[in-house]
Amino acid sequence: MRVFITGRPGVGKTTTLKYVVEEVKKRGVSVAGFYCPEVRERGVRVGFKIVDFSTGKEGWLAKVGPGEPRVGKYAVQKEAGEVARLVLSSLPTAQLIAIDEIGPMELSIGAVKEVIDAALKSEKPLVAVIHRQVKLEGKIYVLDVNNREQVKKEVLKEVMEALGLQG
Repeated sequence: MRVFITGRPGVGKTTTLKYVVEEVKKRGVSVAGFYCPEVRERGVRVGFKIVDFSTGKEGWLAKVGPGEPRVGKYAVQKEAGEVARLVLSSLPTAQLIAIDEIGPMELSIGAVKEVIDAALKSEKPLVAVIHRQVKLEGKIYVLDVNNREQVKKEVLKEVMEALGLQG
């Protein structure tokens, strides 16, 4: 099972993914993966964190400021690799893989791309947010403000069925 969530920025993609992860974790499912919340200061986006779903460990993925390598205006942070390696080590024992997001920034960071590649090669159920420009094989839900509550329920139902769980 490969389920992907996409849509315009700010529509609730990460919220939907986190909801699904929280619901399956309540049922004892082990989840490996990460999410990348944006960080704002005084209303301005200054970067992104990377957070491991299984341990809660977080670090900077990329932020505005000096440094190399760069992705647009953001400098990739070495903490991203540390968290990504932690996620990679949890993939073999996980029942579900969850990733937010598979996009140009994440794919340009070596250690994070390694996690994404391993997740895409895995036979385990995968639910992931994908950037609008990324094309992958699987069921794709296009989220918008009008359908997000319904999509949240549909994605959860699909994941539960793939895991052999009752709703």
